[in-house]
Amino acid sequence: MLEIQGLHKSFGGLQAVSDVGFSVQEGEIVGLIGPNGAGKTTVMNLVSGTFKADRGSIRFMGEEISGLPSNKICHRGICRTYQIPRPFYAMTALASVTVSVLNGGHRPNMSLFDASFEASYYLEFVGLFAKRDTLARDLNLYELRMLELARALATVPKLLLLDEAMAGLNPGEASRALDMIWSAQEQFGITILWIEHVMKVIMAAAQRIVVLQHGQKLVEGTPKEVINDERVIKAYLGGRHVVH
Repeated sequence: MLEIQGLHKSFGGLQAVSDVGFSVQEGEIVGLIGPNGAGKTTVMNLVSGTFKADRGSIRFMGEEISGLPSNKICHRGICRTYQIPRPFYAMTALASVTVSVLNGGHRPNMSLFDASFEASYYLEFVGLFAKRDTLARDLNLYELRMLELARALATVPKLLLLDEAMAGLNPGEASRALDMIWSAQEQFGITILWIEHVMKVIMAAAQRIVVLQHGQKLVEGTPKEVINDERVIKAYLGGRHVVH
């Protein structure tokens, strides 16, 4: 589904991503992990069209998408969430998701009434229907993360990019969020590329893990292979005592 080859991105004299390559197969959850500054979010921004790669290839469903603007990439079926939620704070939850429905590209001639009705479905799915008339600024962090998920799902993505979906959540909220993500994958048939620092969550959720360090791919494999790789233990996990 997603094929990344020889990806490079610099900001001034800083090489953020250097010769990164990996693939994501349809139906997978692939984790993207690494220390702070490893280049994870830069890769996500390149795939989603926020940044343009200096060189390299990003192919989605067989089509080269590197260099396309983010709205065109969204219309092709890639959507993302953010580590720090980015809602329309002065809009209600329902209005926020309605915007995503109208801009997803799958039904360009949809009326506002129909878009609002469809948005209600996604709010119900993530458990926020009762908060549909609440302004985004009045939602708590867990609710904001669920609103981010609803907005992404409302674009009808084939590939969902999750950027630290568990950040700031307590263990109970993280467990609920993980269950919601699994439910979304099953119900909507989406593929997921997921940046996450909560190791227990990503090791349980992902079929494969890609580890970045200093902007380069360090290792790739199953969660079991990655968590027991000496290079990963040294570079990221800090020692075997953290592995359970």
